[in-house]
Amino acid sequence: MSQLSAALTNRVRRGGALLALLAGAALLGGCGLPRGADRLRQDLMAQSLAGQARAAVAQGPGQDEQAVRLAQWSQQLAPQSLPVLRNAAGVLLQARAWQPALAATLALQERTGEVEAYETGMCYLYLHQGETGARLLEEYVSSARSLHATEQMDDLGLAGVLNNVGYVYADTGYRLREALALTTEAVRLAPRNAIFVDSLGWAYYHVGQYDRAAFYLERALRLQRPEEPELLYHAGVIHARQGQPRLARLELHRALDLRGVFPEAEYELQRMNWQLPQPRTANLIPDQHQPS
Repeated sequence: MSQLSAALTNRVRRGGALLALLAGAALLGGCGLPRGADRLRQDLMAQSLAGQARAAVAQGPGQDEQAVRLAQWSQQLAPQSLPVLRNAAGVLLQARAWQPALAATLALQERTGEVEAYETGMCYLYLHQGETGARLLEEYVSSARSLHATEQMDDLGLAGVLNNVGYVYADTGYRLREALALTTEAVRLAPRNAIFVDSLGWAYYHVGQYDRAAFYLERALRLQRPEEPELLYHAGVIHARQGQPRLARLELHRALDLRGVFPEAEYELQRMNWQLPQPRTANLIPDQHQPS
């Protein structure tokens, strides 16, 4: 798997971040340092911003906007720095900023000559360019299967690839049958991996098989320690669709407690409180005062 894939599997101090933002703004505005003498300082500033971007995105969705801004500024300060570009691409992907993430990933590919099939394909799918994205993800899976067949990749490595692609297919609603097939195979290869079991449940949810989805989400929650907010959110959504609002609310509130900022969980809780108006019924009893 690529360095960007590894960055995706891993999850600033405000004073330092603020100073860096102000300094970066000054440099970008042209009022910082004379040309020809500032390259080293710009590189150091870019590295500092890159580190702060990593720290911000690791704090969760509440810091995603700041992480994206820091990552983009680091690129602008040191556009020729491969480590800065690599870091920016990883941060933007983790923050789910798909359009700038795609641009950074393509720029990285152009610089290194290495195709980041999974990262690029994922961006395209979330940007609703399904065929382009699926073609890259197919290449990613095919390459992993070849490595596995020649014993250059173990079962867990292959399961991780299948899970990643299957989850993206399920989460974007694209190629749901293949999402089920890939996540099922991942769970067969690593049956006690809670993340893989969760992905299979999420795939079943997206095809409307809520009972099977709940079975796998409940299993994933038993396997996962400590609790993972994403799994609790998935379980809450599925239990809500099953007509178990009390359990769903407990899981969604727990996900919020753990993550702090979780817009999807908040939306699901709001959705559960919406009330539909009473259906209008037609009077099917004939009026006795009218002639038959």
